[in-house]
Formats: sequence, C-alpha cells, structure tokens
Amino acid sequence: MASSRVRKINNAGYWFILPALILFSFLLILPMANAFRLSLFKWDLLGDKIWVGIKNFQNLLRDEDFLKSWGRTLYYTLLSSGILIVLSFTFALLLDSRRLKARNVFQAVYFVPVVLVTPAIAVVWKLMFQTTGVLNAVVSLFFKTSIPWLDSDRIALYSIILVQVWVSVGYYMVMFIAGLQNIPEELHESAMIDGASWLRRLFSITIPLLRPTIILVLVTCIIFVFGQFPIPYVISQGGPNFSTELLTLFIYKNAFRFLKVGYSSAVTVFYFMTMLVFSIIQIRIFQER
Repeated sequence: MASSRVRKINNAGYWFILPALILFSFLLILPMANAFRLSLFKWDLLGDKIWVGIKNFQNLLRDEDFLKSWGRTLYYTLLSSGILIVLSFTFALLLDSRRLKARNVFQAVYFVPVVLVTPAIAVVWKLMFQTTGVLNAVVSLFFKTSIPWLDSDRIALYSIILVQVWVSVGYYMVMFIAGLQNIPEELHESAMIDGASWLRRLFSITIPLLRPTIILVLVTCIIFVFGQFPIPYVISQGGPNFSTELLTLFIYKNAFRFLKVGYSSAVTVFYFMTMLVFSIIQIRIFQER
C-alpha cells in the first residue's frame, strides 16, 4: 500500500513539470535541432536550401575570422568569469558579516544592475565611454588625459568586460550569499575556539562547503558570458577592427547581414559543442576533488 502510494505521488510530479518541459522543448531543444539540420545546407533565407553536408564545418575550420572570433570569445569568457567569481565571492563574504549594518541595503544596491534592461544599460555605458563622457571627465581630473575606451583595439574588449562585470556581479553575489548562509555557524564557532584564524576558516570550512555553489556559479557564469550578445552589439558592434566581435556577433552578422544561414548554423553548432565541453570539464574537475 505504502509503495503504491509513493509511486502515485512520484508520477504526479511529472505532471507539474510537464508545462516547463513543453516550453523548454519549443524554445530550446527544437531550435537547436533545427540549427543542426540547417548546418548541413547552404541557404540565404530567400532561395532553396542546397545540401552541402559537412562543407560548412570544413569552411569553418579554415575561416581565420571565425577562429579569431572564437579565440577572442574564449579569452573574454575566461577573464570575465574569473573577475566575476572573485568579486562576487568577495562581496558575498563582506555582506554576509553579521557585524555589517544595513547589509540588506548594500545587497539591493549591488543587485540593481541585474534587474535593469541590458540594452538600456549598454546604451548608458556607451555614452559614458565617449571622449566627452563621464569616465574620461573623471580620468582627466587626475591624469590630465583621456582613455580611448571604444576607439582602441587594445582597450575596447576590456571596456566590454568592465560592463559585463558591472552588470552581473550582483547576481552571482546573491548566489554566494545563499550558499554562505547554509553553512552552520557552529562550525565557525568551534574553529574559533580552537584558535583558527579567519583565513584558516575560509579555506578549511567556507570554501569546501561552498563546493556545490561554486560549481553552479562557475557553470552558469561561463555559459552566460560566453553567450553574451546585447552588451557588445549595442556598445561596439564588434569594432574597432573586429576587436570586440564575439562569437554571438559573428553568428548574427553571417545569418542576418550576409545571409549565410547554413554557415551561421554551423557556427552555432560549434558554439554549442564548446559550451558542452566547458560544462563537462568543470563538473568532472569538481566531482573528482
């Protein structure tokens, strides 16, 4: 009797997740499957689809523009994710302190950029990056010079990273705070009685117990940053001299500007496989440790 009742309860759970599964299938699984299909064709959105097999993938590996964009995206992702994780974890440690007054206010302030519309944020930052913008006005007060935030090939990508970090740090900070609050306070109190320093407690208690949260933050952060489109598109559109053309911009331009739908679909498949490899490697590393 009891086992049959448990089975009925478990089966009822599938009905609750069915709407989400249907929505997930229509919005993610089916478009991705269609991208796999289109990657085997040559199509310009207007004429008939021409079967080319794996030719798009062969051209992909010989395309220097694609390889540069892919490498640039990897660099952008790893640097942005590293900065985001360090800053968000640092802010979480500071705001999780019981001694900090009005910490809820600080949490809300850090989280505000997350709830704002990303294209609107990008427009504001683009104005701030101008030669006569706010940032150069502040820099000129101290250094009597200006910085070509968006006009220099060497600086433009780091300007985009700055915006990416500013937008996202509050989101991952909240995730770390949630993980910190799940750590029993008794563990820290016992360690303090034994004479453990703050650093000792950080590396022996806090970080090991935060492993599930760190995995979640790392995977979601890399996936989100790797697929970033609105910020580089609105601020620089890939310029100057393609120095900020990330893989998402490369896909967009080939699909809707050059009408190479089959080729851009092949890039999308390569993008998906890259993210899959990233996720598997991260999860395997943390599981082994």
